[in-house]
Amino acid sequence: MNLVINGKKKELEEGTTVGRLLKIKKVRPEVVTVELNDQIIEREKYGDTILKEGDRLELVYYMGGGVGLV
Repeated sequence: MNLVINGKKKELEEGTTVGRLLKIKKVRPEVVTVELNDQIIEREKYGDTILKEGDRLELVYYMGGGVGLV
């Protein structure tokens, strides 16, 4: 399936969850906020939130001294 992550087109396997995406990208869930189609996803729901064709995600990574995009 195709979706957009931080403005870039990406292809992922059907049924991928937000939690699985973070594992693929080697991002620790506790240091990132995920926005899916303009809605912030609660960290506790990362493993249950299944991504779909055309979804738009923003991964915002918190680091010492500021915020950055992953």
